[in-house]
Amino acid sequence: MGRGQRHSKNAGTMGSESQTYGERAALGFGTVKERLGKEAIGNYWDCKLTLQPLVDPVVTPDGYMYSKEAIYESLLAQKKANKRKLAAWEEQQRGEDRKMLEREAVDTHTKLLAFDRQNHMGASHQAAGHISDAIRAEAEAQLAEKRVVTNEVNIKENVDKIKDMKAFWLPSQTADHRTKLEKPDLDTVCPASGKKLRLKDLIPVHFTPVPEGSSGRHMDPITHDTFSNSMQLVVLRPTGDVLTKESYDKCVKPEGHWNGMKLRKNDVIELQRGGTGFSLHDGKSIESTKYWYLGPGSGMADLRGQHQGPRSATGLIFMN
Repeated sequence: MGRGQRHSKNAGTMGSESQTYGERAALGFGTVKERLGKEAIGNYWDCKLTLQPLVDPVVTPDGYMYSKEAIYESLLAQKKANKRKLAAWEEQQRGEDRKMLEREAVDTHTKLLAFDRQNHMGASHQAAGHISDAIRAEAEAQLAEKRVVTNEVNIKENVDKIKDMKAFWLPSQTADHRTKLEKPDLDTVCPASGKKLRLKDLIPVHFTPVPEGSSGRHMDPITHDTFSNSMQLVVLRPTGDVLTKESYDKCVKPEGHWNGMKLRKNDVIELQRGGTGFSLHDGKSIESTKYWYLGPGSGMADLRGQHQGPRSATGLIFMN
């Protein structure tokens, strides 16, 4: 290993206390990036939830399309989950209110007891204070032992049997660590964008199918151009018709009418485009990143230390 001023530098390369930059890179330490294909993004006619062709398509104000049944089930599940969270939070609040009332009762009783000891039993002010502190400490300990019910449903069956079990992996046998619940947000959100979304915000979409025997799925109702993932499409809110952005700008926007209906600015919704596999079109959505933590305890790196074996010459190599 050597001696002298370079000992700290040589220790990392000649010994095995630390890894070199090349070793960390070979082990994949840090951020690993991978380029995704267009299949990871999907097509413009795919539902963002099921990743299957749209059935009874609807679109959000941000341009994400879903199958009607899939998005309805998602929003319903969110509502049920929000109700459960709200019930748990309300139960926690009731438990905290009960504790507050109990503390106030204990504090009142403590003051009365201290007053009685001072005026009728001749106790000093300091002794009465010690008694009050002891009573408060005991009351706080008893309140801490009471479990606050945070579940919507309190299961009372087989309570004695569960208490007698010594299986440490069961939730009932784990340490009682209660986290304070925050008041839940009751709004349902779009699964793709995370923005607030309600049922009435969903707009039915009507595609114009291509003639039988032609390639593709849908076409522009004005120019009859076949849609592709590289095209920017728009939905007209009043009718749900889908056009290309170019067709809308040239044929519909100047007049401001479609099928006898006047269009406002917010009546035109740009759809999220499908994947093509080209970075110029798909942007950052075709790149996936993940941060890897590699160390002695991960099982993916050899042990390091004064009495360990030599370092790895190659390590793990990510073939991306």
